[in-house]
Amino acid sequence: MEKILKAAGKALDIIDKTLSIIVAALIGCMMLWVFIQVITRYGFNYTPSYGEELARYMFVWVVFLSLPLVAKKGGHMAIEMITARVKGRALKTLRVCADALTLTFLVLMVDQGSKMAKLQAIQTSPALQIPMSWVYYVIPAGCLIMLINMLISFITLLRTPADRLDGGA
Repeated sequence: MEKILKAAGKALDIIDKTLSIIVAALIGCMMLWVFIQVITRYGFNYTPSYGEELARYMFVWVVFLSLPLVAKKGGHMAIEMITARVKGRALKTLRVCADALTLTFLVLMVDQGSKMAKLQAIQTSPALQIPMSWVYYVIPAGCLIMLINMLISFITLLRTPADRLDGGA
C-alpha cells in the first residue's frame, strides 16, 4: 500500500505542476485578452463579439483546474473554529466525516459533470462557435484530479494515529 501511495503521489505531483503551468498561462491569457478588449472598446470603439465569451470560458477553466491545486495544499473550506478546539479521536472522526462527504460530492461532480458535458456536445457557443462540451469537460476533469488528491489524503488520514493530528486545517 505504501508503494502505491508513493507512486500515486509522484504522478499527482507531475499532474499538479502541469496544472499550475496551465492555470498560470490561462490567467495570463485571460488578463491580456481582457486588456485588449478594453483598449479596443475605448480606443477604437470596437469590441470583438467573441471577446467576453472567451474570457468567461477561460475563467471557468481556471476555476476548475485550480480546485485540485488548492485541495492538495489544504486550502479547501474548513470550519477551523471547531477543528482548532477538538483533539484526538474527536478530531480524527470529524476529519474523516468531512473528507468522506467531500469525496462523495466529488464523485457526484465527476459523474454529473461528465453527463452534462456529453449533453452539451450538440450545442455550440454563440460567438466562438465551438462545441459547449469543450467548456464543460473541465468540470469532471478538475474534480477527478481533486478526487484522486483527496483520496490519497483520506487514506493517509485513516492511517495516521489520532494523537498525531493537529487542530489546524
